Amino acid sequence: MSESPSIAQLLDRFLSDQEDRLKIQQYRACSTVIDMLSGYLNRYAYTTLIGEERQEWDRAFSAGDDRAFCNVFGVRKLISGIKPFHAQHLRTRLQSPELVQDHALTVTTDLVDWLAERGLTA
Repeated sequence: MSESPSIAQLLDRFLSDQEDRLKIQQYRACSTVIDMLSGYLNRYAYTTLIGEERQEWDRAFSAGDDRAFCNVFGVRKLISGIKPFHAQHLRTRLQSPELVQDHALTVTTDLVDWLAERGLTA
């Protein structure tokens, strides 16, 4: 069930590409949003899993992988996790300021565009 490349690999590649094109301050802000997205996925997105996917996540997490969601799943789960990241995590759970939410939306939109440019959309 593991997808290749993993979310963790995709996010690393995205950041690497962004580092090459963004100014250092912009890159750091982008990296912060990607860290927040990754943290959300690893801490909360597993609750959406059912059946074999949940079992696969359980095995990885029980073996000590606290980043199991991003290490096990790929582009499909990354894309499906973006909307809840914004709606549930940034707005509701963290009550992030609008400026932060807007910046996160820009970064995740860039991420989805980046995935699409590489033919990696679900």
